[in-house]
Amino acid sequence: MNQPAKTFVLIGVIVSSLLLMHQLPTLSVAGTEFRHVNILSMLQPEFEEKETDVIPVPKIPKPKVATTKEGKSVRFVEKWGKGIMPIVDFSDGKAGGMEHFYAMLDSVKLLHRPVRIAYYGDSYIEGDILTADLREMFQAKFGGNGVGWVDCGTPIVRLRRSIRQNYSGITEYVVVKKPFGSSRQSLAERYYVPREGARVLTKASSHYPHAASWTSAKLFFRARTSLCVKATSSSGAVTSHKFGGSPGVQMFETTGNMTSIDYRFTNIGSGTTLFGMALESNTGVVLDNFSVRGASGTTLAKIPVNTLNDFSRLRPYDLIIIHFGLNVAVKGNPTSVMEGYTRKMKKVVQHFQSNFPKASIMIVSVSDRDQRSENGFKTMHEVKKLVALQERMAADTHVAFYNFFKAMGGEGSIKLLVDRNMANKDYTHLSFGGGTAVAKKVFPSFIAGLDNYKRRKKLEQQ
Repeated sequence: MNQPAKTFVLIGVIVSSLLLMHQLPTLSVAGTEFRHVNILSMLQPEFEEKETDVIPVPKIPKPKVATTKEGKSVRFVEKWGKGIMPIVDFSDGKAGGMEHFYAMLDSVKLLHRPVRIAYYGDSYIEGDILTADLREMFQAKFGGNGVGWVDCGTPIVRLRRSIRQNYSGITEYVVVKKPFGSSRQSLAERYYVPREGARVLTKASSHYPHAASWTSAKLFFRARTSLCVKATSSSGAVTSHKFGGSPGVQMFETTGNMTSIDYRFTNIGSGTTLFGMALESNTGVVLDNFSVRGASGTTLAKIPVNTLNDFSRLRPYDLIIIHFGLNVAVKGNPTSVMEGYTRKMKKVVQHFQSNFPKASIMIVSVSDRDQRSENGFKTMHEVKKLVALQERMAADTHVAFYNFFKAMGGEGSIKLLVDRNMANKDYTHLSFGGGTAVAKKVFPSFIAGLDNYKRRKKLEQQ
């Protein structure tokens, strides 16, 4: 066979292989969808799929009724300003709704501890994107300092602008990777195993003024046999303590004005597990970022009950935000799969309701996610379906719901952010600038919700 013939045969084999690969299903790993193989993609644009499933919308909660001191019922109508996305409360005034969180915010200056928010999410909030800005806004409004929860030695901390950390002698275990012992995990679905002489040095960042210092550093761990912890703060003050065996979560607190905290671990007994640290103030508001890349959120139901009980005692939360969906709202995912997902997420909500009975719980919908169509980039149909299913899930579990998709601008909003260099060109994730822009749209919803609460309480005092 001459050389030109060999060339044509080789081209034919390659083209045939690519045509066969076109028949393969679209693959995704850790929430990142690989481009479908299509050698004619430049000539044949993707056409938008027709929406066939309609998700029933839950009934809007009835207007709250304010009861005066004289027992008179006054119909109360909530007010949400122009452009402010309402927080829909499906609790009917029962535990799990926003009432507790608003009450804590309203009395924040009278409390002897900070008002705490646990913000759970996937890669959308990784690196403290969005949550760092929300934390800063809460602290500017209600007081408080510190970045909140920081894990004890994860590479992800390098992505954060809100904190800096160096560590050695520590091995990380995270729920989305094997091996992983579910019984050893913390609230953050991670745990850390230290070697003798391990060290974790955490320093403040100047990117966010209120996160630049803290007055309390609380280290959380479980030492089943023995552990010696030595803590050195930025002031040079040194405290150390030897811990005996305990099956429960233990806490070691260091106080004082700090911009860094250096932990060293010795006399490490078998079964010792490190969790993380809480860098916070004694008053105001603290927001903890609990993000796991590639997570759907369903594994939160496997956090051990005894671990949740220990944290609810040592570190109670007033609002638990559950913000997932990027790894479910993927192209081609049928409605039945997403319905199965929300059924599993109901167990997560119930798990937190049982172990944090006083806390407010808020389901935050999936964000906008776009794909290329014949008319440019458009919102994926799966996103809109999942938003509707998540609202129905909140209604079924009697907690609050926040339509994040609409709050950030609705259809095509992520493309607008990409065009402004505020989101990545995967048309899914925000940049730090995008996190700031979206946080400015989200935070007013909390303030409007608090104002509604205060107006109703004022009526009840009449």
